[in-house]
Amino acid sequence: MLRNGRRPLSTIAAIAALTCMANAGPARADVLPIDKLQNVATGYCLDSGGDTTHQKVPASLYRDCVDSLNLEWTYDPKSRQIRNVATGYCLDSGGDTTQQKVPASLYYNCGDPSPNLQWTYDAKSRQIRNVATGYCLDSGGSTTQQKVPASLYFDCGDPSPNLQWTPYLDGAYPPG
Repeated sequence: MLRNGRRPLSTIAAIAALTCMANAGPARADVLPIDKLQNVATGYCLDSGGDTTHQKVPASLYRDCVDSLNLEWTYDPKSRQIRNVATGYCLDSGGDTTQQKVPASLYYNCGDPSPNLQWTYDAKSRQIRNVATGYCLDSGGSTTQQKVPASLYFDCGDPSPNLQWTPYLDGAYPPG
């Protein structure tokens, strides 16, 4: 429980599994609404920026976790994609494993089954890990600007809070 009496999402996968079980019946992809994905170290939230002018755009982190569709996401446990509500773009690793830290991006075609667009959440480490690269979503730790680039870091064994995230279910984000 948080100080405000609300509960953070303990694990995307566990709740997604519960959602699927609760909705047993005709096969369908149950999509889990996520109000915000907030970094533990910085307090910044994953942001789409609202840009839909290119097929791939940079993912960023925004200081003020305000009520904006650019900061709202869904998680589809079947495709394992994290999709932005405002743009419809999905979080993308790009597949680059040549560097320790690479930029995170958003890709327009969420129908693409590429593992670059697939993610898992580990409730114990609180890390969001890409299926293709094994890299984890990283805040970088900078809090000097309103908006900073989101990145992916190769060492998910690092316990840094820069790699830890709190996903809040729809409507559960603590009011600011």
